[in-house]
Amino acid sequence: MIVTKNTFQPGQVLDADICIIGSGPAAISMALSLDSSPLSVILLTGGGWIETATNQDLYRGSISPTGTHEPLEENRRRQFGGTSAAWGGRCMPFEPVDFKTRSWVPDSGWPITYEDLLPYYHKAADLCEIGRFEFDAQKAFPDHKREILDGLDSDELISYPLERWSPPVHFGKTYQAALANSTNIRVLMDAHVLSIQTQEDTDTISHVTASMGGVPLSVTARNFVLAAGGIENARLLLTSTNEQFPTGLGNQNDNVGRYYMVHFSGVYAEVNVRDKTKLMADFERDAGGVYCRRRWWFPEPVQEARKLLNSIFFLYHANTTNGHRDVLFSSRFVAKSVLSIVSQRSVDGAISHTKKLLPSLKEHAVNIAKNGFLEIPDIVRLSLKRMAKRRLPYLLPSKRNDYWGLYFQAEQSPNRESRICLSESEKDAFGIPRVEVKLAFLEADIQSVIDTHTLFVNKFISKNLGEIHYSEEGLRHYLHERIGNYNSASHNIGTTRMSNDPQTGVVDKRSKVYGLTNLYVAGSSVFPTGGHANPTLTIVAHALLLADYLKSKRTEKQATLMSRSSS
Repeated sequence: MIVTKNTFQPGQVLDADICIIGSGPAAISMALSLDSSPLSVILLTGGGWIETATNQDLYRGSISPTGTHEPLEENRRRQFGGTSAAWGGRCMPFEPVDFKTRSWVPDSGWPITYEDLLPYYHKAADLCEIGRFEFDAQKAFPDHKREILDGLDSDELISYPLERWSPPVHFGKTYQAALANSTNIRVLMDAHVLSIQTQEDTDTISHVTASMGGVPLSVTARNFVLAAGGIENARLLLTSTNEQFPTGLGNQNDNVGRYYMVHFSGVYAEVNVRDKTKLMADFERDAGGVYCRRRWWFPEPVQEARKLLNSIFFLYHANTTNGHRDVLFSSRFVAKSVLSIVSQRSVDGAISHTKKLLPSLKEHAVNIAKNGFLEIPDIVRLSLKRMAKRRLPYLLPSKRNDYWGLYFQAEQSPNRESRICLSESEKDAFGIPRVEVKLAFLEADIQSVIDTHTLFVNKFISKNLGEIHYSEEGLRHYLHERIGNYNSASHNIGTTRMSNDPQTGVVDKRSKVYGLTNLYVAGSSVFPTGGHANPTLTIVAHALLLADYLKSKRTEKQATLMSRSSS
């Protein structure tokens, strides 16, 4: 059942077996798993059907130093479906190496394994609508070319790992009917959780306070699950203070909000393949019409031998003046520039921003005028694919281009000093302290990106496959510029990390918050490391694992009660 209008009395207390806080992929996946179970569930969404300026403002915060992270309301969505309302749909699982303790990656290692998540990955693939759980191109496409670029693969660099693309699934819209028809789930729309309260002098959560349409409510439950996103999960724990937990729930060892990670990504090097007939850079579609794409990856033994963080490469639009010859690149640049100008909050700001962008805009506009005619058939064809229900993920560079960009996406090292905390002066409309983000990269993050580029470049050159524009000094300068003006793409990871030791984590291997008996956390905030993979598929898989655990707890409790009654 979905409750869209507040029919409750101020201060009314609602009750359930499980209360889930959030409405993104983690929260909705858990709810779907709990549907038709004997457990009663209340889902507090924190947003409505669509994003509103008022709700989105609740996500505003500050960045320290200024510019080192995108505005906190930019990529996240405070609405039913969460950030799945705006995601691109790229799906790939974490790899076994991501779960292991690696000597060259301090604070690495998960208390669960890849094998623990594997059956839930298969279920997550269904929920994300990416077809079968097959991420080996040699098995998924046995009749296609075996490499992205013939002759480049080796023991140190392989290109058969796949990424699969969701249509993309908007979890709110796609699973609205299932939740609306559920007999044991109540979804409270636009219900914002303000605090999580414990029973007096105990380690048990008694209730959460919420506001639905401006009316205060309380929800009691046997178990609570915090699934509000990588930043909001930590924020709610930090703001929920009392005499027993003066620095926030689960924060006895000052771990909440720490180890904040994103993915280190960008485009610096440029590749000119001599023989494009050897190149397999397009999207492939499986029998179900799912878009897939290959990527270069360094296998686990190579990562260990060379002390690399987990990283991938794939071909993309160039990011320098060479990219200006790509009409698709230029068209996208012009469109984004116009939107950024329109979004300025003042006329003076729009004028200033226009002046800043004008030289590049002129260059791209000239390129479109000169070369656009030849690209019109491709643009029309690709645009139609972008409008399909299972849309083309994005527009690739034209095959007429000489140079393609080498896109990298790399793991960020766990770093205790990279963190989110509460603002000392700013509060939102509910009076809750806003978030301050202090994203911090380590030299190891920079060096690993340089080392992976050097390894790729050397192999490309040694195989005599074409030209590549690259310099270590130039890449290092590029990375420092990226760090000074970074965008996380809403890959918010690690702020309530999972650990077997409360000294180094916030939740245990069951995702239960240390120091509390009945509060759990779902989502990428519990990931101890981030790998290179976009987090959504693993978020969903882990949420399904947690849902099964909560169902098993009820079964165990019933079995214990029956045993006692019969003895």
